[in-house]
Amino acid sequence: MTVMPTAKLKRAAAALLALVGWAAIGLQYYLTMKTSGVMGLSQIEGIVRFFSYFTIQANILVALVLTAFAIKSGPDEWLVHPFVRSAVAAYIAMVGLVYVVLLRHLWALTGAQWIADVALHYVMPVGYLAFWLTCVRKTGLRWYDPLLWLIYPLFYLGFVLVRGKMSGFYPYPFIDAKTLGYAGVAANTAGLLIVCAALGGCLVVIGLRLARRQPA
Repeated sequence: MTVMPTAKLKRAAAALLALVGWAAIGLQYYLTMKTSGVMGLSQIEGIVRFFSYFTIQANILVALVLTAFAIKSGPDEWLVHPFVRSAVAAYIAMVGLVYVVLLRHLWALTGAQWIADVALHYVMPVGYLAFWLTCVRKTGLRWYDPLLWLIYPLFYLGFVLVRGKMSGFYPYPFIDAKTLGYAGVAANTAGLLIVCAALGGCLVVIGLRLARRQPA
C-alpha cells in the first residue's frame, strides 16, 4: 500500500526546500558582489550581472513557488497553479541539464562558491523535480503548454543579447555574441529551446499520467 504525503508534510517539504533555495541564492549574491568589487565594477553593475544569469532567475522562481506552496496565501495562489509550477520545473530542469552537459567542466570551484554551485545546479533542480513529482497537483496541464513556457526563455535571451551589446557582458559562453556571432548564438539558442520544449513535453506527459492518481 502506497502512503501519500499529507498536506502538512508537503508544506513542510516545500518550506525546507525553499529555505535551501533562498540560502543558496543569498550566498551566490554575496559571492557575486564580492567578485564584482574585486573586478572594480559598480554595485549596480554587479547586481545586474547577478540577475542576468538564467540559473539565478530560475532558482528564484523555484523558491517563490515553494514559498507560496508552503504559505498557501490567497495573493500567491497563482504561484501554485499547475501551469506555473510545471513551467518552473521545466526551467530548473534546463538549468541542471545545461550545467552538467556544457558548463561544469569550465571551472574548478572550491569553498563557499562550490557550495553555492552545488545547491543551485544540483540540489534545487533535483529537489524541485522530486517535489513536483510527488507533492503537487498536475490537473489542468495541456499538451501545448511547453510551447507557451518558451516565452520566458525567449524574453530572457532578448534581454541578455541587448544588454550584452551595450555592456559587452554575456552570462554564458554559448550566447556570447562577441565570440560566436549572432548566427552562432541563434544556432545554440535554437538547440536549447528544442531541449527545453522536449523537457516540458516530458513533464506534461508525466503530469497527465499522474493527475488521475494524485489528489487535487
